[in-house]
Amino acid sequence: MRPLDEIYDEILNKPVTPRSSLLLIKGLKEEGKQEMVVKACQKALEFFPDDISIRRVLAETYVEQGSIELAQNELTKLCEQIDELSSLLKLQAEVYIKEDKTKEAIDCLELYLAHHRSDKEAAQVLSQLSSPPKKEPSILPTSTLAEIYYKQGELEAAIRTYEQTVKAFPDDEKAKGRLDELKKIREAEGRAKAKEDRFRERKLNLIKVLERWLTNIGQRTAMNVSHQP
Repeated sequence: MRPLDEIYDEILNKPVTPRSSLLLIKGLKEEGKQEMVVKACQKALEFFPDDISIRRVLAETYVEQGSIELAQNELTKLCEQIDELSSLLKLQAEVYIKEDKTKEAIDCLELYLAHHRSDKEAAQVLSQLSSPPKKEPSILPTSTLAEIYYKQGELEAAIRTYEQTVKAFPDDEKAKGRLDELKKIREAEGRAKAKEDRFRERKLNLIKVLERWLTNIGQRTAMNVSHQP
């Protein structure tokens, strides 16, 4: 029977999924085989470099070994990945707002702003949600909400939301640019519809002419028949 370490090596060199690699790595960690855990993590990350769970185990193992510099390198990569993924929290907050789930939206925005403190738009929305007026709160429009409307096929609602966003945040050049893009799309759709309407009108007019022509032919034919001896 082959040694267990050889079997581990064979599996490590042919990983199928991140989950299968992670299960093997956790098994090695439970057995206290730190060197093999490090080797397994490094090998798995060659195939799955964006897997946060595997990189986390590697960072933890480096800390346990006292390899602080190596651990710091892995933790830096993890934090960069988390910062990138944290942008989804803003989108989730927008969805919660549409569903009138204020508490959930606040939680998402607080987590998002912990990673993106310079986002003034998100901070204003959070402030609006956290301190609503006595009357029914009016949620500030955002670019994310406008894009949700656009993806749902509601072009006019998207344009109105972007116009409100630009009014609320006049320094938002990205929103201004996107607003111009959507207006051009609306203009193009308007021209296409107008062209289609003209074509339909010409077609209806032609049909009317043909109908009158056929009616006249029918009447003449009937008169000719009636005058025959």
